[in-house]
Amino acid sequence: MAAAVNAAAAVRLPPAAIRRTSLAAAPCCSPFRRSMAPSRQRLVVVSAQSNFSRVVQTAWKAGRDAVEAGTTLIPGSVPRPVARIGVTFVALSVALFLLKSVVSTAFFVLAMMGLIYLAFLAMNPKEGSRVDERANSSEDPVEEARRIMEKYK
Repeated sequence: MAAAVNAAAAVRLPPAAIRRTSLAAAPCCSPFRRSMAPSRQRLVVVSAQSNFSRVVQTAWKAGRDAVEAGTTLIPGSVPRPVARIGVTFVALSVALFLLKSVVSTAFFVLAMMGLIYLAFLAMNPKEGSRVDERANSSEDPVEEARRIMEKYK
């Protein structure tokens, strides 16, 4: 009975899903058993997540679908190639404007952080670099530690 259910499910599932169900049904690949199968599965997941070409292809398909959706909003009296070019130009203009806004905001925030830090250092000169204090110190660190320990006896 279980074989008939698996065979019926296999007919409706794509090949990758068939592989996953057959691996999940196998007792040797249990997630609770220590074997080589889980480590191989982790490697597959990591490589699938870092596949840059797949990301670019997905972004290209999404952009093409967005241009097609925008083209359908243009009246039919405008030729389709002209409508596609116009929609693409508008979409690129909006995308570049948003990118420019994000980058300029990031640079503004970084510049303000630097300015505030410099103002803090100017108002609190003792809070600056403490390396100079140690360089000018003529005491031995061991002597200083001994003096501190004697102080709290």
